[in-house]
Amino acid sequence: MAAVTVLGAVSSQAQTISGTIRSASTHEPVPLVNLGLPRRNLGTVGDKHGRYQLAAQAAYAADTVRVSSLGFEPLLLPLSALLTQPDLELKPRPVLLDDVAVAGNSAYCDLRTVGLAKSTRGFVIHLLSNQLGTELGALVHLPKRPALLQSLNVVVARNEAGPLTFRLNLYRLDAQGFPTAAKLLPHDVLLTAGPQAGVLTVDLAAQKVVLDEDFVMGLELVQVPASADQPDLTKQISFGGALESGGQLFVRLASQGQWLKPTVKSNGPLLGKRPAVALYATVKE
Repeated sequence: MAAVTVLGAVSSQAQTISGTIRSASTHEPVPLVNLGLPRRNLGTVGDKHGRYQLAAQAAYAADTVRVSSLGFEPLLLPLSALLTQPDLELKPRPVLLDDVAVAGNSAYCDLRTVGLAKSTRGFVIHLLSNQLGTELGALVHLPKRPALLQSLNVVVARNEAGPLTFRLNLYRLDAQGFPTAAKLLPHDVLLTAGPQAGVLTVDLAAQKVVLDEDFVMGLELVQVPASADQPDLTKQISFGGALESGGQLFVRLASQGQWLKPTVKSNGPLLGKRPAVALYATVKE
């Protein structure tokens, strides 16, 4: 049996900053904004009303906070400025998806599954943090390009934490094969994990999005139940996984955090295999 581990925690000395994020043009709240300190792997996600709470130490006052949302210019500011003025505005910008096109179905006939669709019995992947914005990522290879996106899928092994809302992200890769901040979908894609184990599917066929490159599919925690007793998400929800030749699992502990490849502990030889999480897409070629 193998276990995937990455260590990280928020200091008990952290103070909570609360504010609201709005559009600079309409002054309406911006939902589900990513906000965090990349250097510290501390971050959060705003709620649907633009409100957020960020726990950070005052000693990090000189650190840079990054604030971002699809359709808006990213905002960088020192934590000291956020402590002074926690309410923020983001400037809208067009969503430019250079290599994501729109096409009709007639050019694409063969249905293919890309990513890990079948997990190994007893092998599961856990979230590695309780922070909003914590994320699991899977490298997805497109054998034939371009491909017409049909659906995104997540294999949930167990959920005892109550209904949890996730955002599905498709990230462009950098030269080293790590996810960048560039997203390959034109809008947020959300799904809710209930108590039942099984495959969660989001049908995107109507979007007619064409992909022309390999990508990382990310599963990002964006909302948890409002409760006095907060669940421990590192133990109470898990996702299908496997050890695969060429498997590429990416994780980050918090919103705006750094992407990492976790270490693997195993009682037996790994034989060159690496962990993979069961996130997959269906495409037409």
